[in-house]
Amino acid sequence: MIPLDRFTSPTLMAGLMILLVIAFPAWALEASQVSSPTPSPIASMGQQDIDAGQRLFRIHCARCHGMLGDGGEGPSLKRARLVHVDDDDELFAVISEGIRGTGMPGVFGPNDQELWQIAGYVRSLGRLPVEEMPGNPERSADLYATRGGCNACHIVNGDGKGVGPELTEVGLRRNLEYLRRSLTNPDADYPMRTDRMSGRINAFLTVQVVGPTGEIEGMRVNEDEFSVQIRDLAGSIHSFDKHTLRSFKKAFGHSLMPGYTTVFSADEVDDLASYLMSLKGSR
Repeated sequence: MIPLDRFTSPTLMAGLMILLVIAFPAWALEASQVSSPTPSPIASMGQQDIDAGQRLFRIHCARCHGMLGDGGEGPSLKRARLVHVDDDDELFAVISEGIRGTGMPGVFGPNDQELWQIAGYVRSLGRLPVEEMPGNPERSADLYATRGGCNACHIVNGDGKGVGPELTEVGLRRNLEYLRRSLTNPDADYPMRTDRMSGRINAFLTVQVVGPTGEIEGMRVNEDEFSVQIRDLAGSIHSFDKHTLRSFKKAFGHSLMPGYTTVFSADEVDDLASYLMSLKGSR
């Protein structure tokens, strides 16, 4: 049996202390590296990088996402939360590799620095300045659901109909000026024409048809050379062969949403705009 004092001798204890002192700095450094991940390159980007990213975006991404990132064949990128992206590293991967099983291809040609610049520009599209709410969002529940009847066309957190745009995260995508204008003059921001180069795409184009059963106005769901499908304000879908229509009109610049200046007071418009500003979804 080995005597216990062999392990407690002054010489052995001194050697162990020396080994611990030598090994500790490397162990501490390794631990600090694990607890302090490398920051995203986007965090240190200046305006020059963002501008470079914009130029690259227009070359490689605008065909699907629009010149201004408003969307087209691909979705709008003017939002703080992107469906397939949780952090900047995932955004870089989506840009460089695409999304398997979807129509999103990877970007080929730019180097890593340029891909990060594109990512930085995409992030800049979703940033809205902090704005003070002009009214009280808590007072707007009755205005939104009852007097305004907004949930007859819009969805918030799964409640309502999807004739118009979903509003669950509208507070992340639209500023106060836009929201107030949408309530008082909905036609103001409706494109007067379809123009992919300017980024103004009619995702909710109003169409008016006169067919065998009468006149119908609604949102265009789909259209090709021979047919058109329309969703009316009740949410019903109508499909028409174009050759059976007596009239077919695309109402550019016209929104199905009514203006609320005659329904709400100025203070109530502020309350409802504040409610929309507060809708930032959850994740």
